Amino acid sequence: MSITHAEKGRLQKKVARYVWILKEKMWLDRWLINILVTEYPGQSDTTLASISPTNARYEAELEIATRAVEAGGDGLRHTIVHELLHLWYRDSSDIFRLALPMELSNSAYTLLWESYRQTFELMIDEMAGAWSETLPLPSWPKDSDE
Repeated sequence: MSITHAEKGRLQKKVARYVWILKEKMWLDRWLINILVTEYPGQSDTTLASISPTNARYEAELEIATRAVEAGGDGLRHTIVHELLHLWYRDSSDIFRLALPMELSNSAYTLLWESYRQTFELMIDEMAGAWSETLPLPSWPKDSDE
């Protein structure tokens, strides 16, 4: 399903306001997060959202699927909390992502990175499930700009 540019802009504003609330409650105020509502976050048709923090700065880009935003509710809250939690662990991920490739063979690095990434995703998802229940749900009328 494709949406108009204007509708995408409205959804991005809604999500940005909601992310601002969550950032404050999750102690991530220092982060500047650019929101992109897109059909395929991370260029994957199965991904609901993807966050890409910059190296050495408190800036990130959050891509979120149109279908996740339109569904709203618990699922959207969990998805955004999951992605925001990645920001807390950017530095530990960077050790694996940036430093280890120079020290290991390609095959050793790939095995270690994939093991870390899969374990880390499961941990983040469990934490998101627990923490998101304490955070507000997104609340905006389906057919309004608010």
